[in-house]
Amino acid sequence: MASAFVVAVAPAAAQQQVLPAPPPAPADVPVDTADQQSNALTLGTLSFPNSGAEAAQRAFKTGVLALHSFWYPEARDRFQQAQRLDPGFAMAYWGEAMTHEHGLWEQHDGEAGRAVLAALDSAKAVGAVDMTEREQAYLDALRTLYEGDGNDSIDERRAGYAEQMTRLAEHFPDDEEATLFAALARMAAPGFSLDDAGKVVNVAAPLEALYKNRTRHPGVLHYLIHAYDSKTFAPMGLRMARTYAEVAPASSHALHMPSHIFRRLEQWEDMAASNVDAYRASVQWQKRTDRPLRMRDFHAYRWLFDAYMAQDQYEKTQQLIDRLKGFVEKAERRGEDPGYMPDLLERLREHQKERTMTE
Repeated sequence: MASAFVVAVAPAAAQQQVLPAPPPAPADVPVDTADQQSNALTLGTLSFPNSGAEAAQRAFKTGVLALHSFWYPEARDRFQQAQRLDPGFAMAYWGEAMTHEHGLWEQHDGEAGRAVLAALDSAKAVGAVDMTEREQAYLDALRTLYEGDGNDSIDERRAGYAEQMTRLAEHFPDDEEATLFAALARMAAPGFSLDDAGKVVNVAAPLEALYKNRTRHPGVLHYLIHAYDSKTFAPMGLRMARTYAEVAPASSHALHMPSHIFRRLEQWEDMAASNVDAYRASVQWQKRTDRPLRMRDFHAYRWLFDAYMAQDQYEKTQQLIDRLKGFVEKAERRGEDPGYMPDLLERLREHQKERTMTE
């Protein structure tokens, strides 16, 4: 649904000009049916009004839901699908660019993000983009992460982005998504610490306000679990930990995240169960989309190792090591880049020998 404030309207003549080639179809659907794909993923619910075409809404909202669960490859596929359905959909480009910034993981692909924004600018240059005042604010904030004079560090960019998103949320107080992305930006900004109660409360307070009426929004649940990921606040996060996996079971990361709280509370069996579910979900996705073996959720795999180690279940930890060795060999036979797997294998072997958890 478009806002009343429109800052650019596409002239009829300009709309007939040639736009940049759209991204290829997602890997998990045939090309001839990609743009008719239904939202078969269970990822939660949200409301995110925007000026995109009705035909692109399902793909866009699925992308945002996946983004909230840090399921970046899946989110990227959906935002690219939305761009194919509506090449002038500004927020679909915003979403794709967002998939290249993983602030809490300290990962940032500036080149990829700038390429997405360049594609948006090409569409704007021929007058094919409609954008509201609010959507322009989202994109202005995002550009802080990817554009500049080249001398500012990613920490400086993240700090600036957090400031802009906080102002955006204040300017549009009814925009729940702005509140969520602002809170996430503050957690990723330099200086935030889970051991600083004041900063935790600063992030958690607006999220808790949303939680009162949005108990099944994946972003609310996910970001509160992150905010409460400490010995001090973990009991507060138990509410979200018991719900998040039910809300977004399609996402391996959503299935994994409750284990952050279970780990803090030393609920080892619950921690193990969460990561069994998370890894299995990632295997299903990896096979369904025909992606390489390295795309499985080996973060959850490592946490499963830790859950077993905490319970002195050394036979199970050895089984994980043996299976991982087999995955590395299988990837090599396929001619695939094994990615993180060899390093993880050596790490698990070391901790198995020392009978210690990986963190």
